[in-house]
Amino acid sequence: MRAREATEADAELLLGWRNDPRTRRSSRSTAVVALDEHLAWLRGVLADPQRLLLVVEDDEAPVGTVRFDRRDGDGWEVSITLAPESRGRGRSGAVLAEGERAARERLGVRTVFAAVHQDNAASGKLFEKAGYAEAAPAVEGFRQLRKTLS
Repeated sequence: MRAREATEADAELLLGWRNDPRTRRSSRSTAVVALDEHLAWLRGVLADPQRLLLVVEDDEAPVGTVRFDRRDGDGWEVSITLAPESRGRGRSGAVLAEGERAARERLGVRTVFAAVHQDNAASGKLFEKAGYAEAAPAVEGFRQLRKTLS
């Protein structure tokens, strides 16, 4: 797997993944996003030095996306979305690890936080297996996890 920085050319791909019903159920915002709204968001993310949006690919196609957002104080918050066709194939750990590697190399990221919906057992297991631990009590239905990258 390899991570590359997202571009505007990825807009429709990322929007499709974002609007997938299963993705929306685990997101902070569960509404369907329109293309014009998504393009405005994507342009803002791509222009912001405090954010890194990656597309992770295998030899055949994009399999997921990982985003890092600088938090106030220390650390970065990570979010991950797998392509619907990549789910259930044991790829989430590799996608997350590749995203972490790229963020460490490109931005020097060392402390990473994840907000995981309490009802999303698969994401909880993913982050726990990747070395994330509870950092604070849940907030608005989202577990607060933390990891220090080596």
